[in-house]
Amino acid sequence: MKRFAFLLLLIFNYSYSQEWLVVSIINQNSKGIKYEVDNGEKISKKTTKNPSLVKLIHSFKEMGYDLNNITQINQIDLNGVFPLFNNNANFNFQTTNLNLNNNLRTNLWFRKENKEE
Repeated sequence: MKRFAFLLLLIFNYSYSQEWLVVSIINQNSKGIKYEVDNGEKISKKTTKNPSLVKLIHSFKEMGYDLNNITQINQIDLNGVFPLFNNNANFNFQTTNLNLNNNLRTNLWFRKENKEE
């Protein structure tokens, strides 16, 4: 019986896959939205002239994607130079020029279901 079921699975191969997009909102103002689209292979930056998130979601729904989840991520960037040692003979410590940027990003998770027979 197990062999018969295995043969039926080989003959009738139904495959089911999903395609995911992660849209990260970089900046949103009255002029438009700057966002990144991650499709698993590459990350591309795009802009829209419409500042509405609802219209952005509807544009992805027209391409066949369904909004699965919305998350917010706190992204902290630390940029600058931190002196590890002092080269002065007077041992005067230099000030660092570290910049700490705190960005709250909104991520939109889209899923497209592909049913192939």
